[in-house]
Amino acid sequence: MAPSAVSGSPPPRYHSPPGGSKASDLKQASTTTTEQQSNKKPPKYVVDDFNPYHNPLKVTESEADRQYPFPDLKPCFPSDINTAPYEPITSFVDRGTFANSSKAALYGASTKIDHLSVNIGTELIGPQLHKLSAQQKDELALLVAERGVVVFRDQELSPDQLVEFGGYFGASDRPLHQHPSSGVPRRRGLDDVHVVWHDESMKPSDLAFTSTELYHSDVTFELNPPGLTALHNITNPVHGGGDTLFSSGYGLYDKLSDPMKAYCESLQAVHSGVAQAEGASKAGLHLRRPALETTHPLVRTHPVTGWKSIFANPAFTTAIAGVPRSESQMILNHLFGLMTNSPELTLRVRWQTGTVVVWDNRVTTHSATYDHWRPDPTCRRHALRVAATAEIPSLLKPDGSEGVSRQEQIWEQQGLDVQALKKRLATQKPSGGFKD
Repeated sequence: MAPSAVSGSPPPRYHSPPGGSKASDLKQASTTTTEQQSNKKPPKYVVDDFNPYHNPLKVTESEADRQYPFPDLKPCFPSDINTAPYEPITSFVDRGTFANSSKAALYGASTKIDHLSVNIGTELIGPQLHKLSAQQKDELALLVAERGVVVFRDQELSPDQLVEFGGYFGASDRPLHQHPSSGVPRRRGLDDVHVVWHDESMKPSDLAFTSTELYHSDVTFELNPPGLTALHNITNPVHGGGDTLFSSGYGLYDKLSDPMKAYCESLQAVHSGVAQAEGASKAGLHLRRPALETTHPLVRTHPVTGWKSIFANPAFTTAIAGVPRSESQMILNHLFGLMTNSPELTLRVRWQTGTVVVWDNRVTTHSATYDHWRPDPTCRRHALRVAATAEIPSLLKPDGSEGVSRQEQIWEQQGLDVQALKKRLATQKPSGGFKD
């Protein structure tokens, strides 16, 4: 296939090696690059501050670029990728629906199961994602729906296997979401893969976004936002860093009072991709689809767990529909403050080369940690993401029934009197003083 035209960014600096990158190549990426770099004095680099959402590549090629083992997986922005506006999909059935609730097949393949916190996050040691059976993948979908985030280490996963894995969980009409503007791998045939790439020429700037504003769920402005999402880290900063912070939408809903829950359930939120599209256009990037603005319920119910979650995020949720602007800002500021400042809702994932994190984009938000930059190639981070197309967000379960609180259902399963607990909490008086 002839090289594609690239709009608004330089042509690829490399030709893809025959057959592209393989899982065995990805496994040794960090070691090889680190050994090569440690024996050389770092050259001087041209450094610019960058907007983490829009960072087209530099033309200048360095020695580190010439040595980099995965040039065919670095991002490019082809101008020949054009898709019609996405049509709504109403036939989606989550794979977690078909899972055995015991997750015996998935857990049986794991040498260790570590629930990373009370409210969010599990790490499974042992399974290789590309070897999971259909039953194990269904059980993984259920586990991700329940825990929000599931971490796997030392994965031997090729880009094509990542695409096959992610596509299993998506709607049959359109298994994987294709980003409207972000970089895709230079090797063609992977246009549904979103590339995360940060290098020594991209110095993070705090002028464009606050830390809170970086929290997001991916592309929630879509009519069918992604559900199960997987990110495979293939190159990690030598000195560490670049962690991802996750926050639970289930836990956020459960932190609200009953009157506030009921009020939020009556509201719709506006999710906009306009600012992202405008930023991409200003950077000279090609837009594959027109910018979209969509209204979704502020509270959605997961179709498998039946648990209610706040569905809003600082990056894409711009307003609460139908209320005064001051009231809209008050609601969103309150929710986003709880989302980002409540330790009991959050999880911090530390990446390694070969780590794959699978999360449910419907019931979590996440944020990158831009702490790994250095003016040399040791700071490079490179990851590939696929996002499975899910259902249109709804306050109700697929059968039309009402969802429930995650926390209250867990209490009931533990034999606790939920109503008595809620009454006790409602009548409890604040105690004075901070006790360490």
